Formats: sequence, structure tokens, C-alpha cells
Amino acid sequence: MKIMMLAGDKASTHFVYQKINAAFPISMVVMEEPLSKKGMLKRRRKRLGLRTVVGQVLFQLLGMPVLKQEARDRVKQIIRNEDMREAPISKSQIQRVPSVNDEKTIEWIRAEAPELIIVCGTRIISKQVLEATDAPFVNIHAGITPYYRGSHGGYWALVNQDKRNCGVTLHYLDTGIDTGSIIAQEKIAVTSQDNFVTYPYLQLAKGIQLLERFLSEEKMEPPVQKIADKERTGKVFYHPTLFQYLLFRKKRKVK
Repeated sequence: MKIMMLAGDKASTHFVYQKINAAFPISMVVMEEPLSKKGMLKRRRKRLGLRTVVGQVLFQLLGMPVLKQEARDRVKQIIRNEDMREAPISKSQIQRVPSVNDEKTIEWIRAEAPELIIVCGTRIISKQVLEATDAPFVNIHAGITPYYRGSHGGYWALVNQDKRNCGVTLHYLDTGIDTGSIIAQEKIAVTSQDNFVTYPYLQLAKGIQLLERFLSEEKMEPPVQKIADKERTGKVFYHPTLFQYLLFRKKRKVK
């Protein structure tokens, strides 16, 4: 089976590639450049409002450095226990584009003619790109859909005291935000050592396992299970603000 990746230049992309490529060779990785901070903040402000965006920025500037320090040893432990490989993708395997929705992406897809496309850490993929091939697009989402779409699904499930939906989803891609047909889902086991930084590592490790199982079974047809239309417009979560994080850490003991 010929496999291609569409990816963002993130650590998760390299973890997925190295683990999957070892057993299921990936012919090419089309990697998009990150959105500029100015552009990202402008889009978030339009969607969420200035107050929320300021709170999110404060969380990134003041909260994340502390959380990363707290999680340093735990992250190493997860990587070691799950046999996740940190090596970067070979440059010879990468074709860079400004955006995953660039015309060049469509050209690469048509030239490669893959049987499956793995998506990892990109912005929302356009209908034009999705329709450039008959191959299915598969994505690891860090949350249990349809309940936790968007960002940091594991964290928000814990905040909502909803441990049964604290996990990861492997799904086919469509034009919505995490609304495609579900292939498989699995919960993660959170310990007292974990925090906001480590939840995504636990989810990624489980997600890679689901992807490996899916590739081994070679089930290319979308399953019957679909997200109902009324659920497609359900909750989409975003990064917490500094105030939200501190509040939930104090009141609900969610790190």
C-alpha cells in the first residue's frame, strides 16, 4: 500500500512518521509551513474575541514554561515506555509548501497517487485537496469525538470530569472540524505525574497504536459509524486561558 503524509512541522509529525514508516513505508511527506503568530492571533481574535486571546497568550507565556519543567521527566518516561522515536524525518522525504491547501499539494498528491494519506498537525484541509484523490485521508485526533473536537480534548474531558471520554480518535477526514467517520477510539490512563503537557503525548502514543492496527487490517472503506448532523455543530474546544487553567487546577485538581 502506498502511503503519503500531509503534515505540520511539529514534534508529533516526526513521532508518527518514524513509528509508522518502520513497518509501513511512507513515500513522501508534504509539510506545510507554520502559520505566522500574527496571522494566528488575528484569526483567533476574530473567532474567540480579544479577551480570550489575551488569556491564551498569557497561558502560553506564563503557564507553559512552568508546566513543561514539571513534565520534563514524565515526557521522557512516556517516550521511552511507548517506544516513540524522536529522530527527525529525512529531508529527502519532505516536500515543503506554504500551506497544506496550496496548489502544489494537489500536484504532489496526483503525482504520487497514494492509496492512503495520513494527516498530522495541519490546518483544516480544503475540499479541493480532499477531492484531488480517491485515497482516504486518516487523522489522529487528540480527543474523543464528537464530544471533544478542536484542541486539547484530553484536558477538557478531565476538566468536565468526563474520564470515560478522555482519549484519542482515529478518523477519516472530511471538511468539518474533527467530524469525519470514526475508525477507532481509545481512552488514556492519566496518572498523578501527568499534566497539560503530557496528555497529548499519551494520546499520541495511543493514536499511533490505533493507526498501526488500522494499517495492519488494511480496512480502507469508511465504517458505517458517522457523526450525526446535530453533533457536527457540537462543542469545539480551544486552548485554555491562564485564568481558566488556574481556576480548574484549584477547583477540579486538573493539572
